[in-house]
Amino acid sequence: MPARAASRAVALGGLTAAGQLLTIGSLPWYSRYFEPSTYGQYLIFVGAAAVIGVFAGLRYDSAIVLPRNRTVAQALTGAVLLIAVVVAAVIAGLALVAPALLSGAETSVARSFGMALAAATVAGAIQRCLTSWCVREARFISIGVGQFALATATVVAQLLLAQYLRELPALVWGYVAALVAQCVCLGYPLRLSGWLWGASWRGMRVATSKYRRFPTYMVGYALASSVRDRLIQIMLGIGAGAATVGKFGLAYRVAFAPNSLIYSAVSPIFYAIASRGERLSVGRMAASLVEAMFVVLVVPYTAVALEAPTLTDAVLSAKWYGTGPYLQALAAPALMLAATCWLDRAFDSFRRQHVGFTLEAVFTASSLATVGVLSRLVSPLAVAWAFSALALAYYWIYFLTTFITCGFPMADFRRACGNGLWALMVALAVGALAHRVDSPGGRLVVYGLLMVAVVGGWLGWRGGAGILRSLTRLHVGDPIAGEPR
Repeated sequence: MPARAASRAVALGGLTAAGQLLTIGSLPWYSRYFEPSTYGQYLIFVGAAAVIGVFAGLRYDSAIVLPRNRTVAQALTGAVLLIAVVVAAVIAGLALVAPALLSGAETSVARSFGMALAAATVAGAIQRCLTSWCVREARFISIGVGQFALATATVVAQLLLAQYLRELPALVWGYVAALVAQCVCLGYPLRLSGWLWGASWRGMRVATSKYRRFPTYMVGYALASSVRDRLIQIMLGIGAGAATVGKFGLAYRVAFAPNSLIYSAVSPIFYAIASRGERLSVGRMAASLVEAMFVVLVVPYTAVALEAPTLTDAVLSAKWYGTGPYLQALAAPALMLAATCWLDRAFDSFRRQHVGFTLEAVFTASSLATVGVLSRLVSPLAVAWAFSALALAYYWIYFLTTFITCGFPMADFRRACGNGLWALMVALAVGALAHRVDSPGGRLVVYGLLMVAVVGGWLGWRGGAGILRSLTRLHVGDPIAGEPR
């Protein structure tokens, strides 16, 4: 039977959220076993694995979803795994020659770090391929189970290995073990012959040539955001010091945290439908999703923005005072990104990756220039507000450009923008009044009533009920195999 898109999105999002909560809940135990400096090195390892993973596959793993002919998808899988093995071999070779370059305790640490990075490169490539195959076959629950298994296995493996290994090896090899556990959960429902065997050298050459847009454009696209974020923090740090970077970084992490959860829940399902759907139906679905998410999220983001200084000062220690205003500045673009973060799959589905790459490159260059210049002229908070305004404009332009370049119906885009603007104006007007209530409990009640009023008004008077019905009736059909695309 075809899978209901709404139920699969809820299940996938719930499993992802459960994994995130488990990771956050385990932090007290981590603080007992690992030093902050060691954990910082581990974060460098995870970041390095993510960056290397882009090159160890050249984003061909994302293209596995698109071909209706399974042989082509198998060829792309073989190409990804071949590239990953070559990259991992290079990393392992560098790790083996580490003793000749280092001395003392650094030798064993560097060798363990390098070998774990090589293993994570191969395991990560397999995980990405399996995820794409799960999207092809509408096995979204398997994706959610895999994400939950990754979080659970990471915590369990790292804390167990900490009993026997040094801190950094325990962390990095625990992460590798968790990737393997995730691959097992993803691969168990799939037959090995269904996603790997059947690829030939000629098939890999033909498939990689056909989908050459992915390495041409999507490698740079995948790297741009991480590079941009790091450079912005460095520029702020040069002008205002490490404390400002810490406050901005914490506010950035909190404001944009929901994006990863929403992306994990919606992106695979939207990609599965968009890769097989017609432009008109996919465009209507995209506009409906953006509109529904924006209306549901606008009140929580408004409340966080208005109450951020009070909340952060109450929750964080004294040395973190002043973080709230940065959270206020970042709330608006974070809301827009939360509603549209999965739209990049439309570019993949309709072969418009060059547009996405151009947009990301322009935004990266303009934001770095803005922050670099203003950090020398105005206060760090003013820089944060300027970056926020630029990011908000960019995410809206991204939304608009997706509809124009992919040929989606502009009437649905205008409807989504109109209803979103209506919800935002109501939320800001009533939220400003709620912010004046002295009692914290009273504010919470007013924000709750505001949430009910905005969502209820959208459902009753702004056409939201019809949009919600159309979304809940969406199905992800069985994969189309054996047909040339």
